[in-house]
Amino acid sequence: MTKIKLAAACLLLSIPAGCMQTLVQAPQPSLAGTPQEVQSTAYLGGQVQRPGFVSAARCQHGEQLARVLVRRNFWQGFLGWITLGMVTPTTVEYTCANAGEPPLGGGGSR
Repeated sequence: MTKIKLAAACLLLSIPAGCMQTLVQAPQPSLAGTPQEVQSTAYLGGQVQRPGFVSAARCQHGEQLARVLVRRNFWQGFLGWITLGMVTPTTVEYTCANAGEPPLGGGGSR
C-alpha cells in the first residue's frame, strides 16, 4: 500500500513538468520560407542560455523574424523539474518575414 501511495505522489509531483509553448508574432505576419528549429538550453535557473539569442542572420535578403515559437515538450520539462531548474532545454522555432517595410500603425489597409 505504501508503494502505491509513493508512486501516486511521484506521479502528482511530475505533473508540473508538462508541456508549454510561447508564441511571439507580429499582428499581421508576412511569413516567408519554412520554419527553422534551434535547440536551446538554459542553465542555473535561466542565468546562462545557449544559444543566448535567436537572430535573423539566417534569413535572406534582409528579412526579419516574423514568428518565434518557444516550445518545451514533456521530457524537456521533466528534465528541468528533476534538476530543479538547473538545466531547462527548449526548442525554438522561428520563421522569417518577407522583406520590405512593415505597415505603419501596426495594421493593414482599411
